[in-house]
Amino acid sequence: MNAYPLFKRRKTFCLDGLWEFAFLGDGVDLDLLDVDGIHFEDRLPVPSAFDAYPSYAGKRGTAVYRTEFDFPVECGGMIEFLSAGSYCRIYLDGQQVCAHHPSYVRFTVPIPPCTFPRRDLRVVIDNRFHPKRTPLQESFFDFYNYGGILRSVTVHELPETFLEYCHVVPRDVVVGDIELTVYLGGHLPPEIDMNIMIDGRDAMLFENLPVNDGVARISLRLPNPTTWSPEAPNLHTLAVDIGQDDMIVRFGLREVRAQGGKILLNGKPVKLLGVCRHEAHPQFGPALPYQQLVQDVELLQDLGCNFVRGSHYPQDQRFLDLCDERGILFFEESMGWGQNKSHFTNPEFVDAQLNQTKTMILTSFNHPCVLMWGFLNEGESDVEEARHCYESLIALIRKTDPSRLVTYASFKRRTDLFLHLVDVVCYNTYPGWYNAFDDEDPLGQVLPKIRSDVEFLSGREDLKDKPFLLSEIGGGALYGWKDPLNGPWTEEFQAELLKIVCGEVVGNDAISGVSIWQFFDGRTYNCGRALGRPRAFNNKGLLDEYRRPKQSYFQVRKIFREYTSASCPE
Repeated sequence: MNAYPLFKRRKTFCLDGLWEFAFLGDGVDLDLLDVDGIHFEDRLPVPSAFDAYPSYAGKRGTAVYRTEFDFPVECGGMIEFLSAGSYCRIYLDGQQVCAHHPSYVRFTVPIPPCTFPRRDLRVVIDNRFHPKRTPLQESFFDFYNYGGILRSVTVHELPETFLEYCHVVPRDVVVGDIELTVYLGGHLPPEIDMNIMIDGRDAMLFENLPVNDGVARISLRLPNPTTWSPEAPNLHTLAVDIGQDDMIVRFGLREVRAQGGKILLNGKPVKLLGVCRHEAHPQFGPALPYQQLVQDVELLQDLGCNFVRGSHYPQDQRFLDLCDERGILFFEESMGWGQNKSHFTNPEFVDAQLNQTKTMILTSFNHPCVLMWGFLNEGESDVEEARHCYESLIALIRKTDPSRLVTYASFKRRTDLFLHLVDVVCYNTYPGWYNAFDDEDPLGQVLPKIRSDVEFLSGREDLKDKPFLLSEIGGGALYGWKDPLNGPWTEEFQAELLKIVCGEVVGNDAISGVSIWQFFDGRTYNCGRALGRPRAFNNKGLLDEYRRPKQSYFQVRKIFREYTSASCPE
């Protein structure tokens, strides 16, 4: 169940399990908190969201987790957290070693050598919104902000020089040419020797490789290359061994480009048919067990999807591993939702955006399923104050990974200032739902609105050769509610709306795809804003929060499957 990368030589062990736990409430001043004086009266599993449990449901404030582990004396290492939400401070042996935000982003903390083997680890978690501590998360986000250690925690023993990342970039998917970039940590020698093994065989020794700024690069040709695609998701493994340390990564040979208004995968146009997906469940919050991840992937395949948009934050690496294996294309997105000029003129916000987006790319780099990187869903991208932030993020992504597409989901499609800078024009639109209250026939506006937007965007000289993707579109339905009038919130209304949408997507050559909002219902506001969200859930899912299908699920499945069968006959 572990996500890649994997290790053979490096000693690692997982800290997942029951930890001591204390919830301290919402009156804690974190700067005055004495972590050594806390009395732990409860135990909770790690990973999990503490405010998804009945005892702490809906509570905002400070919580503390504690565990102990044995570690070799006088040995250095690190603790890897795959997600902690939303603000956290890490204390090792009574000393603060890290403060971190936001949720859903991998981070590590050092384990300094010491003379005793038993180590004390305490994690302070605060799920309150705070402009300084949590500049990327806001109470107005249309998804619930949970607290807890949300993904696995792993301890690594590290040698003097160790491997941080091993990134594979396909250069020629036919002959199998790749470029390997190895990021080193710890003591950085001027040169290094590496053993490289492809697919568990054909070991190759590379001696005296130059190390520049902690990075070594190698060009390789795979002995038996196979191309990755949704139809044939062939995967390769690559093991790097530097004597003191090793790392095994998995990758796929595929090429993605945007050209002539199309998204090209391995040189062929691909129509993206999919959904937006949160990491969410009413019982688990965003800390989904592996079994649920597998069920979600099986439902996506049953639905006929070849595409998922990860909304609106980096998703579990285990889920991306499953998408690699099942051939499901992915839009990976860093955290952002509806930020405005007050955020874009805040240097702390911009720096945090850049840092989390770079970490997302470094972490998810080897997944062949990831076609494009995105950021800042529905930001205020029609104001000049946003220019520095948007241009900096686009430049960062292109520098960190020039092999993939860059985009962001805009809802300012007619006034957006930066769409000409991206590779794929993604826009969110809700015809027939929002702003349709006075219309006697809200479904009648869906098709004209979609076509009008596509015509307007494709008519812009600076956008005419870019692919267009409906990154959000849909309408709400309450599971099980049927009514003779088939009005809004009924399953019938949602099914009919999405029938129109999906029919247009598969039939309109100017649209490169859709990610329907959304895969399943998800918990949202726990305040007055919930008056516009029945049950305090965003109810636009094709399935409800327990993955029970609505009528729209079967309607979308019929259209997606018919298109796939017609495009790829056996």
